[in-house]
Amino acid sequence: MKAERRHELQTNTLALWLRWKGPEVWAKYGTHILLGVIIILLGIVVIRHLINKPTEEANRAAELLAMAREGIGEISDGRRTAGEARTVLTQIQQAMEQSKRPEIQSEAELALADYYWALFNTPPPPSAESRPVEVPTETPSELLDKAEQYYSVAMKDAGNRLYVAARARFGLAAVAEARGYEEMRKAGFKGADAGAFWDKAREQYLAIENDASAPQVLRDEAKWHVEQLKELNRPVWVTNPPPSTAASGATTGPSTQGASGLPGGLQGLQGLLTPQSPTDLRPATRPTTNPVK
Repeated sequence: MKAERRHELQTNTLALWLRWKGPEVWAKYGTHILLGVIIILLGIVVIRHLINKPTEEANRAAELLAMAREGIGEISDGRRTAGEARTVLTQIQQAMEQSKRPEIQSEAELALADYYWALFNTPPPPSAESRPVEVPTETPSELLDKAEQYYSVAMKDAGNRLYVAARARFGLAAVAEARGYEEMRKAGFKGADAGAFWDKAREQYLAIENDASAPQVLRDEAKWHVEQLKELNRPVWVTNPPPSTAASGATTGPSTQGASGLPGGLQGLQGLLTPQSPTDLRPATRPTTNPVK
């Protein structure tokens, strides 16, 4: 009873103080109290904004990269000219500026490489001579250089993102094959020494195939490409084989040899490396069937 009585007296005392002294205190310190409350609330808003800002920036960057990916697909499909494709480059650059998260940066670097690779594999439109803006400002060799540069950077910055590293390696291998094919083309597919380029491509494919941590589907894809590169070591006859060779029952070239005398494994590299989303672990490349430049 004494405790309850004591509590009642304290409550009544507080009520009386608030009734008679409260207005006086508010009149004297009300402005300061209100200002303090406002500062506390603003601090809470700022802290929440700072906490959420990286996530919001990453989400906006991911949206820009998704749009850029769609644009790269349209370039590969011939639905965008080089002039129209410059918006893709802008979107990738804005994504890199929007978020500095490692996963965004590596994805953007990979997208840049795919962008230049797609331009390299896109034939000039019929109106290219009358409208120079419709063709890339870079030469095919410069486009390959930029694709190789950004594939290398993406692979370096991949970290523990296995799909980024694997797709970058596929890209580097494709660039090496393209350079090897160009050497063969310049020599008229006769006596060209492109072995160094095939070795570079094989090195990248083997790195994927032998990586136990890589998804099996990518390892199988890399193994397929290694087998295709073996076709390059077989003789390619551009005329009828010598009688002694024909009599011994030797083949007249790889079974995948195309009409141009180039092994089918190198007949075109377009369509490579067009992933649909950062989490897509499907093979970044597919069998090559059509000649490039």
